Amino acid sequence: MARKPSKQRFTVVHPDCAAIDVGGREHFVAVDPRHDNAVQSFTSFTDDLYKLADWLKSLAIKVVAMESTGVYWIPIYEILSERGFEVYLVNARATRQITGRKSDVLDCQWIWQLMTHGLLRGAFRPDDLTCCVRSLVRQRASKVKDQAQTLNRMQKAMSQMNIQLANVISDISGVTGMRILRAICAGERDPVQLAELTDRRIKAGKEAVARSLHGNWRREHLHALTQELAAYDFLEQQIADCDDAIKTALEQLPVLQTKPEPSNKPLRSPHRSGAQQTELHQTLWKVLGMDLTAIPTIGVDTALVLAGEIGTDLSRFPSSQHFCSWLGLAPPTRISGGHRLAGGGPKIVNRAAQALKQAASNARNDKGFIGASHRARLTRMDTSCAIKATAHQLARLVYNLLTKKQAYVEQGLEEFESRSQDRQVRALLRKARKLGYQLVAA
Repeated sequence: MARKPSKQRFTVVHPDCAAIDVGGREHFVAVDPRHDNAVQSFTSFTDDLYKLADWLKSLAIKVVAMESTGVYWIPIYEILSERGFEVYLVNARATRQITGRKSDVLDCQWIWQLMTHGLLRGAFRPDDLTCCVRSLVRQRASKVKDQAQTLNRMQKAMSQMNIQLANVISDISGVTGMRILRAICAGERDPVQLAELTDRRIKAGKEAVARSLHGNWRREHLHALTQELAAYDFLEQQIADCDDAIKTALEQLPVLQTKPEPSNKPLRSPHRSGAQQTELHQTLWKVLGMDLTAIPTIGVDTALVLAGEIGTDLSRFPSSQHFCSWLGLAPPTRISGGHRLAGGGPKIVNRAAQALKQAASNARNDKGFIGASHRARLTRMDTSCAIKATAHQLARLVYNLLTKKQAYVEQGLEEFESRSQDRQVRALLRKARKLGYQLVAA
């Protein structure tokens, strides 16, 4: 006997909502089909965006859903938020249509249908002041990346001249490397004179440095080296300007801690002096209310990225599990037929998660609880999985520090060994019970 068709329908959650298909030149807006001209298009010019907001106000729209397409969504998001609309910034992955015809009109109608029944979730977006810090931190990261590319081109020019300076010093962007490079660009060609610029901390002797500086001083490669060195200095100044702008933006945020204490570990940065690092550390402590650098492997730069990406208010996340899921660090739950499926979850690009993974990759040399946990993971899983698991551990610590306002307490290697032994004992007990035996303590 054939099953009767179900009469159940989706519940209408947002009856007064609109959906926007965001484009670079034109935005398509869909509302309830019962309205006249339920789908309209507006250009991306500012005056048309205000007309869009006025039209939605005239229809008594309260909720607006839109895809986060490139950077085109930012102006319309800001205008609608200022007008009092509840704007849902939706991941395009969640609005994929079924196979078939596709157009801008159909896309906005599909988003409206999903939003009407409450099938879409809004992305996390911090407040305006935190967004300002986030933009500046991302701009600084872009300049640091450009400087690294410039340094690679400098290395390429020296390799073409067979200048093997990188083989005798660890970092050509250090004190010794910059001294020698500036002297070469100034016209010095004598390897012995260039080797005299070596810092006393360099392990390689001056004779080895002089041998590495015997090369073919071709004009075109020297020209490239000079230009790249000038670009390197220019980017270094831009990074310093970004640091000043970040410090000014952080001072605009509410102060949660009035009496920060000095850091218990050395704070180093290739682009800041010790005094600048200390000042930035104190400012971050005031803004966040807690010292995130107290967590092993988390430095000032990582804390700065976290302050810009997640802000200080984590009330949007009910628990650390929700926070880790938003970061893309939580283990995937793919179950079918009662069995867990192999494979990872959806790929999530999150700058805060990337910063935590970078911090987790340095946990191998940590002598505390986190370092011991990371080294234990490396023995039973591959490196990428171990780094992700350690980043997940760091994310839970960050969430607890920012929500509970409890300082980080180092548990040490003894605590890790004790917990590891307890896990082994429990595993043996479970295995013995499964085999029908009962273990008795000696």
